[in-house]
Amino acid sequence: MPVLPSSVQHPLPFPTPPAVHRQRLPNGFTTVVVEMPGLHQVQLSLLLPVGSRYETPALSGISHFVEHVLFRGNAAYPDGDALNRAFEDVGGMLNAHTGVESTEYECTVHPAHVEQALRLLGGFVQSPRFAEVEKERRILLDELSYDYNEQGRLVNLGTLASQLLWPGHPLGQSVGGVPETIAVLSATQLRDHHARYYRPERAVLALAGRVEPAAVFAATARAFGAWAATTPAPPAAPGAAASERPGPHVRTVPDADNQFHLQLSFPAPGYNAPQELALSLLARTLDDGPTSRLQRVIREERALVYHISAGYQAYWDTGSFDIATSVKADGLDDLLGQLLPLLAAFRAAGPTVDEVERARLRHLFDLDFDLDAPSAQIGRYAWPLLYSRVRDDATERAEVQALAQPALAALARSLLAPERLHAVLVGPVDAAVEARLRTALAGYR
Repeated sequence: MPVLPSSVQHPLPFPTPPAVHRQRLPNGFTTVVVEMPGLHQVQLSLLLPVGSRYETPALSGISHFVEHVLFRGNAAYPDGDALNRAFEDVGGMLNAHTGVESTEYECTVHPAHVEQALRLLGGFVQSPRFAEVEKERRILLDELSYDYNEQGRLVNLGTLASQLLWPGHPLGQSVGGVPETIAVLSATQLRDHHARYYRPERAVLALAGRVEPAAVFAATARAFGAWAATTPAPPAAPGAAASERPGPHVRTVPDADNQFHLQLSFPAPGYNAPQELALSLLARTLDDGPTSRLQRVIREERALVYHISAGYQAYWDTGSFDIATSVKADGLDDLLGQLLPLLAAFRAAGPTVDEVERARLRHLFDLDFDLDAPSAQIGRYAWPLLYSRVRDDATERAEVQALAQPALAALARSLLAPERLHAVLVGPVDAAVEARLRTALAGYR
């Protein structure tokens, strides 16, 4: 069994993590400050626990719609151009991302202009005008069109897999919604959604970089201290995910393409489960560069695909372990003939001791690299306050070092069971292709 040479062991002692400070205002607004004095920038992120998981089918896509419309101006800046210029003038550019369970607004600014950036961000979320809704509707419909083919079929692999994993549940809904809802959502509905979910007691503001905590907390109080909710509070967390259904489950979508797009997904525990870190490390043993098992065998040795990935997608109470790839139309059978036995062998024996050691080492290296990354520190110390618990740097290092091959092997055996398999195939599918796919999947043990 190969072992890591001493030259590539992680050097000890581990780096010193940053100082972290937290403040909660009387209205419930929480601020987290991560001191990174060696940087010449400050990242601001405003996090809110709202996304597609909070939406009914009739309101599908409304969280993403609200996120877009907020950029169209507010009480202090009458339009998007004036608002964006104001953020650019303090060194940054405001960006946003709506996900399944959370929405984030973030920008990087010059340390000398943090207070002005906080004023801008406060007005941005508290007093939007909800202007130019029709312009944003056209933009959103154009963005959504990438998920559909010319026949109007949904071909987004991730959304199709989520629908198969969690049928009839909001987890199966697209963050962008569907054309039918985006076409009819009204400005009143957008305002109501904003009033219900954009609330001080639900928000977490994070700043990471060259900052002075006392000055930040004073500026935060001025920018967000008067923010008050105007509607009854929504549920503290979205409803529980649907229970697992014995499978395997298969969905195919015909699409006039010269490639097949394949995703194999297995239900997994969420990020509040004790297996969360082990699941991340297990995904690393399969896919973490060209020498990891998936890429080495499927891409480097067999030259079957250009890209293949494995990953763990986690939500607060559930998740999925996914393998995704694309292959030329005449290569599907060869791909399945290599990929499924590889996964079966991985399930039977788990990762090797060498794979586990390399995954642990690279995870520890990444923790070091994260100490120079403001976004990573925000992800560690602020984002978990929405749904989870903060795991500090030292705790994670200790937990990673404690993970051994037998535990990961046991996890692989239970996680990758054949009856838990969910497969989605998009491409030039006909009855013969689907039959061959189902036959191949039936042979997975």
